[in-house]
Amino acid sequence: MNKLLLFLGLMWPLLAATQPDGGKKAHPLIISLYNNATLLPGAAKAGIWSVPLHPGFTVGTEFYYRQKARHQWLQTANLAYHYHQYAVHSIQLYSEAGYRRRIGTAFDAEAKLGLGYLHSIPDAQIFQLNAEGAYEKKANLGRPQAMGGLALGVGYSFQGKWAPRAFLAYRFYMQFPFVNEYVPVLPNTALHVGVALSVWE
Repeated sequence: MNKLLLFLGLMWPLLAATQPDGGKKAHPLIISLYNNATLLPGAAKAGIWSVPLHPGFTVGTEFYYRQKARHQWLQTANLAYHYHQYAVHSIQLYSEAGYRRRIGTAFDAEAKLGLGYLHSIPDAQIFQLNAEGAYEKKANLGRPQAMGGLALGVGYSFQGKWAPRAFLAYRFYMQFPFVNEYVPVLPNTALHVGVALSVWE
């Protein structure tokens, strides 16, 4: 079951990238910086910001299933990385299906459901006792995991054909399997600040 979930998480962003959007709009380059926390929503400062900082960044794009003057149905494809000091390096490949609603002439609000692949690499050296009774350093390339969650966001689109869209998004996702014996599923939150740039068609 776990292998199936990991396979689906890995393949979904790749499948999403093949979906046509009818050439209605250029695919934007989406870049964001974020702070990640292993917390449930509402547990951080002001409910969304954790201390100490666990910095990360995301690079991705989005594709449109349907779009009108006031709304869009969309799919994203994202590659992300964040660092939890003394704990782990996290590499993520995921996709989200979402709905965005324009508010007024420039503002918008959106909700997205996501699923993907997460590779966690411990930020610590691991030593193992060998046959001679001495400790030797053991290579650790990390382990594959799945992730799934929800993102809510607001954005502001500047005017002009190639004008950017700035956004603020709050993601909650579950990381699994984590430690089956006592924490099989690990909750995470991430506050993103980013921009979408129309740089290609």
